[in-house]
Amino acid sequence: KSPNSLLDGEAVRKMVKVYPEARLIFIIRDGRDAAVSHRFQAFIDRQWHLTPEDQRIRQGFSEDPAPFISGQRSIFTEKGLRQAAEGWRHNVIDTDQVAKELLGERYIHLRYEDLLARPWEQMCRLWSFLGADISIPELKAVLKAELEQNPDADWQQQKASEIAGSLTKGQRGTWRELFTSRDRQVFKQAAGDTLVSWGYEKDLSW
Repeated sequence: KSPNSLLDGEAVRKMVKVYPEARLIFIIRDGRDAAVSHRFQAFIDRQWHLTPEDQRIRQGFSEDPAPFISGQRSIFTEKGLRQAAEGWRHNVIDTDQVAKELLGERYIHLRYEDLLARPWEQMCRLWSFLGADISIPELKAVLKAELEQNPDADWQQQKASEIAGSLTKGQRGTWRELFTSRDRQVFKQAAGDTLVSWGYEKDLSW
């Protein structure tokens, strides 16, 4: 999905109608990193949906990524980033609210960044939530091996190495290098309060 068509509380309502006994795991990612990830996914996998202005930005990054990676030039249009921020904010707030109301104890959420930082702890939490057996001896080794793979990054390297070669997929905090001062202000205005409420920032001074 694009940042502008994120699933929200309506997706939870539909899920409950189809699977009334379902459990829901909602993984939240820092909206700034999510916007960066979606942007490069569009550059690589959805070029035919890009506007002429988007195409110019993509071409500029392909020819010389350095000013983009250092935050001197933006990978976003102002309108596109604002829509991405507003979509992320709505998705996070609405999904969490509706899931709590409809699912109660059959709903759990976690931050993607916590999963990266403490994968065994967080996965044990999720497995327990699902009622899975976590006593399997080789489980930790299997998880470690899985975390060392990134098939999506491999695919993007094959498809558009001139874009993907300058990126590290799946990392946290990539936005810090890529956001320009304008990008920071746009995202802060649109979704800064949600970043604070989910513990991504202490205040709006970032």
